[in-house]
Amino acid sequence: MSVSFTKMATVTASTMRPGARVGGLTGDLAVSIASLACTPLDPVTPEVAQMAGLGEFVEVLQTMTQGGLDIQVGDTFIVGTTHYTVRAVAEWNWKPDGSDNLTVFLGEIQ
Repeated sequence: MSVSFTKMATVTASTMRPGARVGGLTGDLAVSIASLACTPLDPVTPEVAQMAGLGEFVEVLQTMTQGGLDIQVGDTFIVGTTHYTVRAVAEWNWKPDGSDNLTVFLGEIQ
């Protein structure tokens, strides 16, 4: 992660993923990534949501983090005490230095 991007990634988050599916039942959530740095969560405009193929959710937020992390659609993304469902993940190139990052689109779990 570039120095300039690191300065913007001021939020610490973690992810959890459902356990293996056995006999029609899904296992408990397990920590996937214990700690990752990301940018503050921002609302997604309707245009960006449409381009990302998100459809029409009540509220969609986005954050950016370093590339190469194992974040998947359906993971639970946790910031503080708030849990979000990962709706989409897209590769994103940080133009100032060419580093690879991820844009993660989130929907709050009601």
